[in-house]
Amino acid sequence: MFSTNHCIWIGLCGIFVAGMLCFAVKKRLPLKYAGYIMSGICACSEVVKTACGMVESPLGGMHLDPLCLPFHLCSLMLFAVLFITFGKDGKAKQTVIDFVAAMGTLGSICAILIPTDGTDFTTIAVYQGFVYHAGLLWFSLYLIIRKEAHLGLSAFARNVGILLMLVLIMLYVNSILSVYETNFMFLVRPPMENLPVLNLNHGWYAYFLTIVAIGITVITLFHLPFILSERKRGKIAK
Repeated sequence: MFSTNHCIWIGLCGIFVAGMLCFAVKKRLPLKYAGYIMSGICACSEVVKTACGMVESPLGGMHLDPLCLPFHLCSLMLFAVLFITFGKDGKAKQTVIDFVAAMGTLGSICAILIPTDGTDFTTIAVYQGFVYHAGLLWFSLYLIIRKEAHLGLSAFARNVGILLMLVLIMLYVNSILSVYETNFMFLVRPPMENLPVLNLNHGWYAYFLTIVAIGITVITLFHLPFILSERKRGKIAK
């Protein structure tokens, strides 16, 4: 972590996100067109990840390595992006927007700071990971800055509920695919070795409760300014 290569990647991601945000704000980019751009990033990312993730099948031919399935939190966002871009306006779409704005921001920052695919400039998977997460960070911040996301108390409760539901689902998915040593949403083991706090030094149960507690704490802190602002507006309206 935080090697020279890693710091360069963080800097490049920061430049990309800042540049795209400036472009989106200056041009007053509508949600539909921002969605088109992010959908393109998602499509390119999945094509590259699929091409790099094909492995030989025991009976001949090739199949996608189960480790490359889009079941990590950030990977699931590609389906949300497509729904936001092409789905019908309404309560369901707003719920997805609110979830992506929060989880996309937090998840992509964590992924950029903890690069599980490494930081080697000669590895295609590294480019795919950083470019995708930088794009997701831009799109998530765009939703917030353009006030497409409504991150008040109700959104906080929904987002925590959705996240806990995904945690439960991924516990089952990881169990079903355990023969392939999957670790979706890093519920089986830490994303990297020798991490402080997030390790198996005190056993899996302690690790699981820690990662869930950290997740809820970070989400709470993220939503807190929006909740306080919502309450303040409500008092002013009265």
